[in-house]
Order: sequence, then C-alpha cells, then structure tokens
Amino acid sequence: MDDETKYDFSSEEWVAVAREYLESQTKNVDLSGIKVSFNEVFSGAPSHLNPDAEGRIGWYMRVTDSNLEVKTGILPDPDLRVSCDYETVLPAVRRLSTDPPLEDAMRQILTNSIVRQGNENATADLDWMRGLHDVMAVRTK
Repeated sequence: MDDETKYDFSSEEWVAVAREYLESQTKNVDLSGIKVSFNEVFSGAPSHLNPDAEGRIGWYMRVTDSNLEVKTGILPDPDLRVSCDYETVLPAVRRLSTDPPLEDAMRQILTNSIVRQGNENATADLDWMRGLHDVMAVRTK
C-alpha cells in the first residue's frame, strides 16, 4: 500500500485499497465470534461509477465466520448503514482527522445530510477500523 494513487470515492479501485488496509489491520486479529456488517451508501453518484437504478453506489465491510469482506455494493440489511449524497460528503471524505474543523456551514450541511440507520455501536469495538478514514482520505480524488 505504498502507492499513493488517488481513486474516485467508493469506486472498485478505492474499495480495493480499503480492503487491503483492513486486511492488513486484521492479519493478526482473531475475528471468530465477530459478526458485523457496515455499509456506506451514496446517492447521486457519478455515472462512470455505475450507480444502481436509484443512482446509488456503496461499499461495505462485513465479518462473518471469521471472514472479512470489503466490497462495493449495497447490503439489504446491514447492522449500520450510513447514507449521504455523493457530492455533499466528498469534501469530508478527503479531510484528515487532524485537519482543522470544518466551517460551521459545511458541518451543518453534513449533519443534515448524513442518515445513519441501525446499530450505532456496530463497529465501536473494531479497533482495526479506526485508521481507515485517514488512509482513504489521502487516496480519494
């Protein structure tokens, strides 16, 4: 993962980088007993990312039977789904956790736009997911 190529957010290539990172983080982690699914879904996705009939794309992380899956797609009933408009969330996706806080107007737009459904604590104990945002922020076009 030394390559710093940037990819379209939530594209097949972007998700492959996320998968590689999460696989590296779970290499020495016992995943048995963990059953969790997390899905991010984005409406208004650019056509070159092959959105579904509703204009949505997504990616998910799922652990079942000690198996980690990280793929593009929209799960029918994940433990936690986070949804937002693609273009609205893009500036936040590109920000590092160490960047200065978003200006109030942008923070308010995101707060009003992001929809969270399901168990808010679904991924709370997954320490190996913690660095994912910053890793992906620098890899996002």
